[in-house]
Amino acid sequence: MTNFQPALIRAFFSAYAEGVLATNADAQNEAVALTPARVKQLMLNHYEEISKHFFDILFNPLALIHYDSAEELIAILRSPEVAPTLKTPVDLFRHVCRTEQNHEDMVAEYRRNFTSLLSGRVLSLDDYYAGFPEGYLQTAEGNQALAVRILTQTVVNAFFAGRRDALAQKSSDDAVQPGGANQIYIFRLLIENMQCMLHPKPITFDDEADLNEMFLAVCHNQENMNTMLATMQETLQTTMEQ
Repeated sequence: MTNFQPALIRAFFSAYAEGVLATNADAQNEAVALTPARVKQLMLNHYEEISKHFFDILFNPLALIHYDSAEELIAILRSPEVAPTLKTPVDLFRHVCRTEQNHEDMVAEYRRNFTSLLSGRVLSLDDYYAGFPEGYLQTAEGNQALAVRILTQTVVNAFFAGRRDALAQKSSDDAVQPGGANQIYIFRLLIENMQCMLHPKPITFDDEADLNEMFLAVCHNQENMNTMLATMQETLQTTMEQ
């Protein structure tokens, strides 16, 4: 489905940036406004780390949406025609995207999200949706459980990658704990990015909507919401054990 790849890319960038920005804000002794100039500087501090995390975190999710099985991709990567050409992660991404068009679309979305961060802001939902032609993004169909699971994993993994990078730069002794206030950030990231994954346009929530209602709306149904929450807890637990 056309939603899946760009949604995963936005999920990575928004969650990684949130991890970096939230950690820096928490470390300040006094309130420091996250102006576009400060956001830009903070993200420039992690310029080289972003591309590495992008590969590490998104390789498996992209493979899962473009291939029927891991064995199919592995066979291609090990084939005599392809194996000698795999020199860098860029070469691997050409194959994990399966087609040249998918790869070109991936590069375009990577640049669009990165450019937005370097201009001092996370790509907004409105700008995200406005970047696609009418009818390109659709209401979810196909394997929604897979889509929900891999997007949730991407959000959690990218958020804590950003947390770790920000703490490492500050030489902080604070541990990265996947609980407490961190879950509030993750809840918001899931509500935003699940819309990109499963919906053709942003959702408008009532002012009185509670968290459960928002989760149910973005996930389409109770089964998908349960999958999201279970995956979040599993991924948080894995993060805590690393």
